Amino acid sequence: MNKFLNFLFSMQMMGVLIILFAFSIGTATFIENDFGTSAARVLVYDAWWFELMMLLLSINLVVNIFRYKLYKKEKWSIFLFHAAFIIIFIGAAVTRYIGYEGNMHIREGQTTNQITTMSSYINIQARTNSKISQLSEKITVSSVKTTKFSDDLNIDNKNVEVSLKTMIPNAQSTIAQDLNGSPIIEMVAVGSTGMAGMQNLTLAYNEQKNIGTNLIVFGGNPNANTIVFDYSDSLRVISPFEFSEVSMMGGDPIPMEANKWHVVFPKKLYDLNGTKIVIKNFFPAAIYKYIQGEDKNAPTVLVFDVKSGNEQKEMIVKGSSNYVGVPSNLMINGIDVAVAYGPKTIEIPFSLKLNKFILDRYPGSNSPSSFASEVTLVDNEKGIEQNHRIFMNNILKYKGFRFFQASYDTDEKGTVLSVNHDQWGMRITYFGYFILMLGMAWSLISPATRFKTLGAKSKSAKVLTVMAFLIAGSLFPASAQNEILPIVPLKQSQDFGALLVQDNGGRFEPINTMASEVIRKITKKNKFQGYPAEQVFLSMIVNPQQWQTVAMIKVGNSELAKELGISGKYGSFRHFLNEQGQYKLSKKVQDAYSRKPSQRTAYDKEIISVDERVNISYMVFTGEFLKIFPDPNDDMHAWYNPTAQLAITGDDSLFVKKSVLLLGQALNNGDFVNADNYIAGIKTYQNRFGQNVIPSPTKQKIEILYNNTNIFKRLFPYYLLIGFFLIVFLVIQIINPKFSVKWIMRAAILILGIGFILHTTGLAARWYISGHAPWSNGFESMTYVAWACLLSGFIFVKKSDFALAATSILAGLTLFVAHLSWMNPEVTNLVPVLKSYWLTIHVAIITASYGFLALAAILGMINLFLFNLQNKNNIARIKSTVTDLSRISEMTMTIGLYFLTIGTFLGGIWANESWGRYWGWDPKETWALVSVLVYSFILHMRFIPGLKSVYSFNIASVWGYSSILMTYFGVNYYLAGMHSYAKGDPVPVPTWVYYTVAIVLVLSLTAYYNYKKHNTKPEDVEA
Repeated sequence: MNKFLNFLFSMQMMGVLIILFAFSIGTATFIENDFGTSAARVLVYDAWWFELMMLLLSINLVVNIFRYKLYKKEKWSIFLFHAAFIIIFIGAAVTRYIGYEGNMHIREGQTTNQITTMSSYINIQARTNSKISQLSEKITVSSVKTTKFSDDLNIDNKNVEVSLKTMIPNAQSTIAQDLNGSPIIEMVAVGSTGMAGMQNLTLAYNEQKNIGTNLIVFGGNPNANTIVFDYSDSLRVISPFEFSEVSMMGGDPIPMEANKWHVVFPKKLYDLNGTKIVIKNFFPAAIYKYIQGEDKNAPTVLVFDVKSGNEQKEMIVKGSSNYVGVPSNLMINGIDVAVAYGPKTIEIPFSLKLNKFILDRYPGSNSPSSFASEVTLVDNEKGIEQNHRIFMNNILKYKGFRFFQASYDTDEKGTVLSVNHDQWGMRITYFGYFILMLGMAWSLISPATRFKTLGAKSKSAKVLTVMAFLIAGSLFPASAQNEILPIVPLKQSQDFGALLVQDNGGRFEPINTMASEVIRKITKKNKFQGYPAEQVFLSMIVNPQQWQTVAMIKVGNSELAKELGISGKYGSFRHFLNEQGQYKLSKKVQDAYSRKPSQRTAYDKEIISVDERVNISYMVFTGEFLKIFPDPNDDMHAWYNPTAQLAITGDDSLFVKKSVLLLGQALNNGDFVNADNYIAGIKTYQNRFGQNVIPSPTKQKIEILYNNTNIFKRLFPYYLLIGFFLIVFLVIQIINPKFSVKWIMRAAILILGIGFILHTTGLAARWYISGHAPWSNGFESMTYVAWACLLSGFIFVKKSDFALAATSILAGLTLFVAHLSWMNPEVTNLVPVLKSYWLTIHVAIITASYGFLALAAILGMINLFLFNLQNKNNIARIKSTVTDLSRISEMTMTIGLYFLTIGTFLGGIWANESWGRYWGWDPKETWALVSVLVYSFILHMRFIPGLKSVYSFNIASVWGYSSILMTYFGVNYYLAGMHSYAKGDPVPVPTWVYYTVAIVLVLSLTAYYNYKKHNTKPEDVEA
């Protein structure tokens, strides 16, 4: 027993549980993609074995905290973040078993204190004349696993047992022949008074239905106003008025007398009192049967066996996880039994009244940009009435409930609020997040931790302690297009770009800046067909009709592009309008915005993004962006576009309305002298009426120069290339000590030094332009960290040449990804949920981890390569180098894991503050957790017998990065979820991926062979 317990709580078992946990949740994302969220929950997330696994992980962690005495003073930092995981598990358990979520739907002017739960329930009620007994049980149903349910109620000394027999998702009704069934007619009717179009109907025996003004009965006694069908040995009909059988092939109709029985046949057309009826099918003996269909909006059908006393009956219940189910009833053993499936209604201890739902739209468009609910909180018990405004990232909190703006009714007269009640689960979890971050940060500076020990042993590892938020990613330039464009001259566009404009945030900036942001947003490129942004921007303004036919609006979804008739990844403005000039995406946009953010598909998100680009294009064509004219009578110093109605008169009024139009005419006519005069006139007008708010001429010139030089984007290729070649030459020196890198290093230091000076100048310029230190947002912080990263390389280059090489690569990667963020500048009101402070931190930190973990993988690759180069003559040198690089790799991996973990949980805070759920097992967040688990396992391998070797660590550091690639790329294109960019349908894997995997696999195997060959003695692994 002791041996079993020792194994159960050993580090080996911990490793097994971590890998099993990672494999389970990773598999669940593919189950969800193929079979739906409910399948993933039934098979994995809500399964008993999954809860047991998390419990064992927690217990194992507690035992190992005591086994390795992490409670000792010198290990407090390590103790903190390990204990944090236990607290987070406890918080998750409280959320899972005590907290709940729901939706509150309110129409304008209405007041409610009811919410419908997000979870589905089976609700059973048994009623007699004197008593009521009921129960409610939470359940998740799925087509991939048989859901078990059985419960009973006692009422009036009678027992009622209800058992789930079968479940049919997306159920559709069909007719199946059955000898024990009854006759059923399927028919099609058209043409009767009161009917709108063709009507399909099915009549079972003893059933009746109205067709227009006619009542049709199958079975029963005829009366003066009824058309009656009946069946004995043949199908026949009797009608109170004459009717006829009409030949579908032409010819005269066959009359049939009133009030007499006539035999009728399937596939024949009958005209009864102006109603034409075709009997599609007739079944002498059949039953209704439900089968699984393709309609995802169809209800789920649950078939129950109900038993009481000596009686047993079958009950069919229809329901859905999206709306409160309507109960089905039956009488059994003198008991009225009602069963319903779906969310249930919960009453909360206060009410909300919706005073007004407000939907803001883009100028000149029907597309929504943001929405909010003006509500009054009413608590009669405490005599409270408070007005609140609920919108994305601005929530209402009261009595442990939190209300989030989720969706709205299509008529814009009602709102849907997400409701979360998880006060204690959230507090416990947030406390766990806090001590996790505190412990991880402390462990990087505490003198007794392994991180500091590795730093002391490795002369080149100290540089890593000064690195901060690092981001790694990729930038793929779009393919060029070849069109003859109506482009304006460069000189006039540059002069126009020097004019000032007021952006949506109220900042005054050169049009050059706004043009850069607008063109990047529309085309996803810095230039368009080689033309500068300001030249394209002015051309779109002066030649809107011609530019509306230019394919420049990025459409990233191939299915959407096909629907719009677009060839390639770019469409013109005209592609989005039909022949009547109506916006093609109007309905799709409305549908996408009406869904809750958590329920929007990748296709919905692409619709929203493309709609935003179309609207920005429209605003350029109509001059909405040209807020270049100050109003001398406006105390708020707002500037306006030429179409605005300003309270000015005389020549100034005429100039505001006509100057841009006349500028366009002059440019189109080649009258560049007058064009220059109009631009100069606008400049004079701005200086005359806006002198109190416009930036200084020097600041304007520096901002334009900063925009045009684009210094940070120009620098990162040099940083990356020099860092890469330095690592190559340093490895060559390790293999061949006679190879000198002295002059190579001097040249690299010179080039990087010049780059560093330019980098510093760019930061100083941005500081001067913005008026604040350049680390207030994601882009600024990344450019600053790249600067600090390179600075650390210069500081420690004397201790290790690898320091400068590594920091050069990391600085390049940081600038590389900074421009991914810059490629999506905010020039209009974006999706409100993305305007979150927590989102900025989450993205910056979690993507920073990718850079550190990538460096660990690169160092692992170098070490595998060095293993392959080992021989009897160089084994000592290579072993020393591998050991040192492995220490650096472990340090970078530790920082990367810390960043990845903290970033993942900060993402939970963002989600919780935006829509009330800090963890929803979305594929992106799930794979982020998979990566956390993978790298936790790698860093704990040194405690597991058989996995302690240097080779094991390096091979794991290389292949472990595949979890990051899956998180960053795979989820986006192979899984459907809130963070994905494709629809979840697999896209072809690029051929180079297979070659890369094959090369790394061969390198791994040959490295293992050579490692075993030249390392025959047991390793003295640092524990």
